[in-house]
Amino acid sequence: MCLKVVTPINISDGIVLGAKDYLYDSRRQKVYFLNLHQWHMFIYKHMLLEKYESYLANFRDKQSLLEWLRMQGYDIDDVRIVVTSEAQATVNLMDNEKKKTLNDINRHIQQPDGSLYVPGSSIKGVFRTAILYSLLQKRQDIKVKYWRQIQEKISSNYFKPYRDFNKLISDLENELLHTLRLVDGNIHSNNAVYSAMRGLQVSDTDQGSNDTSESVYSAMRGLQVSDTYASRNMQTAILQKVDGGFDKFGKASPKKLPIFRECMLPEAELFFDVKIEKAVMKTIGINSVDDLLKATHSFFAAVTDLLQQAFGKEYQEAFQGVAAGNMFLGGNTGFLSKTLLAMLAPDKDTAKNTIKVLLDKSFKNHKHLLRDKIIAPRTLKCTNYNGKLMLMGVAEVRKV
Repeated sequence: MCLKVVTPINISDGIVLGAKDYLYDSRRQKVYFLNLHQWHMFIYKHMLLEKYESYLANFRDKQSLLEWLRMQGYDIDDVRIVVTSEAQATVNLMDNEKKKTLNDINRHIQQPDGSLYVPGSSIKGVFRTAILYSLLQKRQDIKVKYWRQIQEKISSNYFKPYRDFNKLISDLENELLHTLRLVDGNIHSNNAVYSAMRGLQVSDTDQGSNDTSESVYSAMRGLQVSDTYASRNMQTAILQKVDGGFDKFGKASPKKLPIFRECMLPEAELFFDVKIEKAVMKTIGINSVDDLLKATHSFFAAVTDLLQQAFGKEYQEAFQGVAAGNMFLGGNTGFLSKTLLAMLAPDKDTAKNTIKVLLDKSFKNHKHLLRDKIIAPRTLKCTNYNGKLMLMGVAEVRKV
């Protein structure tokens, strides 16, 4: 299969680089990432250790590491050997003031050799949510049952957002996905070994199966999804988080946040393998990759439609080209693209009112009850790329 990047995608490796951990050249609009071992060897070899330690100890985000390097009489060309990769960073071209640093940068996950990839487990997670959405469309009784439980939990004085909400979602998954039977013919809904997601397996193309998220009996293991790989010289860009919201007059008022991510760029393509165990996956209505892609696109269309109803009029630019995708992937794609909560609700207004209560109890400082008027959450997750506002994390997955 092929994964094509439609709008910028970031899947974080958990590593966040501070402004003193990379070289940022605002004139060239480039970020240079360092091999820290070789960088420290350079510092030691050129007898800069004492000055470097002083720079780190007194760092106040006023002087970039590249500025400090230039003050010592060196420049980018002198340290090429310690640079592992570089990324575009044109964000400041849109600002009146040229910043000297880009704050913290969330890097995209990569192999030890520097090549970017998308973990098969990330793709499988999207497939899993899409399958659950597809199953819910056929089970109104389950939607009503769990929506009632969600409302009861949220209205309770003892509601613990992460504990109670996660428990409800886990119970929902068990009821919809634990469809495998043993010889006694019974369904054991509380035991993960009976999950139909055993039929959706995640594997590493080079090293065999690496999916430990499902039990050996889980039906999702019948669908195997390999990690995707890209060439080491694949271009990336450091892009700034933009929250699309509205001012008090209902007009678009996008807000740039001091959060930066290394992103794969539109048109990039990565390849991976999918294997379905039909005997397992058929218990949840998936008999082919076409069925899987249909479910994936249906969930994507439902989320996109919800967002367009709320933001489409004022943020038309952000939705341009999005229809070419069929999944949201990675970070900064928003609450609605990662959960089924809005899809369980009987209507969008009820969904909004319940979600904003949940979010307000989870993030009290964000004032969701007061400010989530049109939709909850109230912001559209975007970035600026090539001078255009774009949704984050839209991808197209297709057979090749």
